[in-house]
Amino acid sequence: MTVDNRTTSAPAIHGHAAATVTASATATAVAQHLIHRPPTRAYYALDAPSLGEENFTLVGETPVTHPLFNDGPGHFHDLQIATGTVREIGEFVGHRYFGVPEDRPGLFYRFALDLTDLSAWRTDRAGGRAVAMETHIRARPANVVAEVPRGLDFHLEVTIDGRPCATGAAGLVFLMPKLYRKHVEHSRQAMRAAPELDDAPDGPPRPADAAEVSRYLDENVVISEPTDASRGRISTWVLSTPVSPVFDGAAGQFSGLHLLEALRQTSLLTAGRTHGLDPARSTLGACQVHFRGQAERDLPLRCVAVAGPLGRDSEGRPTVPVTLTLTQRRRAVAEARTSVVQDY
Repeated sequence: MTVDNRTTSAPAIHGHAAATVTASATATAVAQHLIHRPPTRAYYALDAPSLGEENFTLVGETPVTHPLFNDGPGHFHDLQIATGTVREIGEFVGHRYFGVPEDRPGLFYRFALDLTDLSAWRTDRAGGRAVAMETHIRARPANVVAEVPRGLDFHLEVTIDGRPCATGAAGLVFLMPKLYRKHVEHSRQAMRAAPELDDAPDGPPRPADAAEVSRYLDENVVISEPTDASRGRISTWVLSTPVSPVFDGAAGQFSGLHLLEALRQTSLLTAGRTHGLDPARSTLGACQVHFRGQAERDLPLRCVAVAGPLGRDSEGRPTVPVTLTLTQRRRAVAEARTSVVQDY
C-alpha cells in the first residue's frame, strides 16, 4: 500500500511518493493506494505533526481471488474489505501524520459500519471483475497530551464503482510500551487466574455448516455448530484451529479479522436459524463492535447471539437485528450489534 500526499484542490501528486506501507497479505492481499489530502499546499512547507483533522483517500479495487473475501456464494462484496481498511492504515496514520512515537502500538476498541446503498455491494454489477473501491477517511486526534494524541477517531465513507454505499467510524488508542505490555499481561493473567470461571465446550467443537455462514471452504468457517439454541438465543464457540492462515494474528491472540468474521458468521447463522433468512443472499447491513479486551487463542472463546424480531428495511427486504457477546472465561472480550438483511 503506497502513500502519496495531495491537496484537495489538485488531482496531481505534489512532491514524491512519501512512503510505502506493507499491507498484511493475510488481512487484505489487495493493492491499495493511500492518498493524503492536506487542506493547502502550505502543508508541504511544514515538518511538524498535525494537531487537527487530516483527510485521506484509500484507493483500490474489490478483490477477485482473495482466499476469504471471494469465498462463498458471492452475492455481495465482502464487508470485511471495508473493515480491513482502517485496521491496515490506522496505526500508520498516527505514527506518520500525528507524531505518535513509533514504540506506541495502536489498539482498536470500537468499530461501526452502516451500508447506505445495498445495491452497490452486489457483485452482479461487477460481472466477476474487479471494480474501483475508495474509502474516504477523516482522522481526528483524541486525548492530546503534550501535543501528542493518545488516540485517533476515524470517520469513513465508502464508494464502490463511484457509488457512495457505506459510512463508518472507528476509535484507536495508542498505548505506552510499558502500559501495552502490562495490558497484554494483565489480560492473560485475568483469563487464567480464576479457574472457577472456566467456560469450555464439553468436547471438541464441530464446525458449523459452511453454507449457513455464507462460505464454501471449511477452512474459512470460524464458529462451531451451536451448542445451545433456544428462543432466538444461539451459543457457539470461535474456532482457533483448523482455520485458514488468513486469520493469523499476533502471537497467541485472535486477530481482529478473526473476531469480526466470527461475529459476521454468528449473525448470519442466528438470523437463518431464528427467522429463516437465506445466508447465501444475506449480509450485514450494519454492525457496531466494542472491543473490551484481547482474546487468547489457547483458551475457549464463546460467542452468544440473540436475535431480535423480524422486520423490513426501507426497501421491504427482511432484516433481523442481532446482539452478540464474545466471552472468554465469562469475561467480555467484545460486544456487538448487527443487522442482517436478505436481498431480493
